Amino acid sequence: MAYVESLLRKCTSFSHVKQLHAHILLTGLFHFYLPRSNFLIFCATSSAAGNLPYAAAVFRCIAFPLTSDWNAIIRGHARSHHPINAVTCYLSMSRAPCNPDALTFSFFLKACARALAGTEAFQMHARVLKSGCDADVLLQTTLLDAYAKCGDLDNARKLFDEMSQRNISSWSALISGLAVGNRPYEALELFNKMMEGNTGDRPVLMPDEVTVLGALSACWQLGSVKEGDKVYDYIKRTCLDENVTVCNAVIDMYAKCGLVGRAYSVFQGMRCSRSIITWNIMIMGFATFGDGMKALHLFNCMAGGGMGPTPDDVTYLAALCACNHTGMVDEGVRLFNLMDRVGVRKNLKHYGSVVDMLGRAGRLNDAYKIIESMPIFPDVVLWQTLLGASKVYGNVEMAEKASRKLVEMGSSS
Repeated sequence: MAYVESLLRKCTSFSHVKQLHAHILLTGLFHFYLPRSNFLIFCATSSAAGNLPYAAAVFRCIAFPLTSDWNAIIRGHARSHHPINAVTCYLSMSRAPCNPDALTFSFFLKACARALAGTEAFQMHARVLKSGCDADVLLQTTLLDAYAKCGDLDNARKLFDEMSQRNISSWSALISGLAVGNRPYEALELFNKMMEGNTGDRPVLMPDEVTVLGALSACWQLGSVKEGDKVYDYIKRTCLDENVTVCNAVIDMYAKCGLVGRAYSVFQGMRCSRSIITWNIMIMGFATFGDGMKALHLFNCMAGGGMGPTPDDVTYLAALCACNHTGMVDEGVRLFNLMDRVGVRKNLKHYGSVVDMLGRAGRLNDAYKIIESMPIFPDVVLWQTLLGASKVYGNVEMAEKASRKLVEMGSSS
């Protein structure tokens, strides 16, 4: 059976997979559950040579699929762009003469987490208890993660408190879920409780990247720089600042707490390579707090200075916000026009920022022309922005134009 596994490792394209399928059919190996299941798993999940629809077609040809066969297909659907199909597949399995196992439950719950299928996760919890698999720490953690990602934080916390054993993933899942679910006090309380358990000579559990990301999110939601400093100190002590995602979160936390200077210090002192997200967060941080010159300096370092990656649509939006907040209207218009020349596609947010900027400056005709020239359909907010600016500057004619457009769109504003 190891023979099939060795051949699977050599598959580098979908055509190889089809050739191997033909081979195991001709040799009769397809009738043995282990090589068949290995083939299905590879075909359903491999990013290099797999093909989920093909794996599903092969699966449908199996007269009496075993649990391992079902698991392969459910796993493939759970990892796909349509994870809800894993739920449908499990329902079909439940009607078949085949019993699910802990792996089935795990793949199902991972699909629920990705599809935000909270009701299905809750129903699976009952099935897990009935099957006697509830003592499995990994399965409990997967269930906890599904609850947290689906926003069912009460059940997530209840399950966490009932767990006899917890691993780093259990703590991280709940801390992240609480932070994302607008319960930052509880997230920080749990993070600090975790840290208190690591005060001895032998740490019990060390917070990882996922844990500190949740804690940092809670810090900026609360505006708690003191707690943010403590998390950042831990990050530096444990070398987590070598992870660019963690560094981005630290910069974002300080910027959102209003300490743009400290955010910039972290940006300058990074021990890892900066990503496009790093630059965008820093530029937006300066833009939000009115330091347009520094925001544009960073933008120019990227666009012409060769110091960073090529600016993307988010970078241009941050630069436009900087121009808007600091009244650099001509520079904002220049950047807006530059986007077409460098091939960066504009979206409603870019148009909204420029219209708002021009409206604040009293350049109502320019704002109107930009709205009228849009290749995409302008939304209500754009016309409301123009109407508001027209009222401020007493331009009755422009206000009437904006009002007519809003009436046509069914808005009463």
